[in-house]
Order: sequence, then structure tokens, then C-alpha cells
Amino acid sequence: MSKRSSLAGFAMMGLAAGAAAWYFFGTKDGRKCLDKAMETFNDFSSTVKEKASEGMERASEYADKAKSKAKKKYAEGKEKLEDTANTVKDKANRLKDDAEDLGRKAAHSASDLADDAANKANKY
Repeated sequence: MSKRSSLAGFAMMGLAAGAAAWYFFGTKDGRKCLDKAMETFNDFSSTVKEKASEGMERASEYADKAKSKAKKKYAEGKEKLEDTANTVKDKANRLKDDAEDLGRKAAHSASDLADDAANKANKY
């Protein structure tokens, strides 16, 4: 008995689905309703595609701007680093020159002192 009621339920559902299909496809009003539903679906689909396309364009523009800013900042940083390196190099060269100068002066002073000591020793 349970199988028969189950079968009757499926038959009723099939009959309802068939009636709905006949109404949508078989009558002029049904076709208009279906056409309107399809038109609305197509409009919605087009709107979604359009918005997605706009979003992709905006994302691409944002990425391009970010890339451009990153390149600019990299170039600025590289230039500052090179300037700083050149400044350090110049200062190091001046310090080296000053140290060499002091070394020559110290050597000259030591030589003078040695000469003075030798002269005084010769006097005694």
C-alpha cells in the first residue's frame, strides 16, 4: 500500500510539472511570462558581467598605479643610496689624505728631533 501511495505522489508531481510546462510553453500568456523571465535573467547576467568587467579594469588600473609608485620609490631610494655612498667615499678619502699628511708631518718632526739630538750630542 505504501508503494502505491508513493507512486501516486510521484505521478501527481509529474502531472503538476507537466501542467506548469504546458502553461509556460503552451499558452500565449505563458510564453510571454517565460520570455519576460528570460529577458530579466539576461539583463541581470549582462549587468553582472559589466560590473565584473568594470571591477577588473579598476583593479588593473590600481595595480598599474601601485607598480608605477613602487618603481618611482625604488629609483628615489637607489639615488639616495648612491648619493650617500658617494658622500661616505669622499669623506673617507679626505680622512685618508689627512692621515697621510699627519704621518708625513710626524715623520718630518721625528727626523728633525733626531737631527737636533744628534747635533746636541756632537756638541758634548
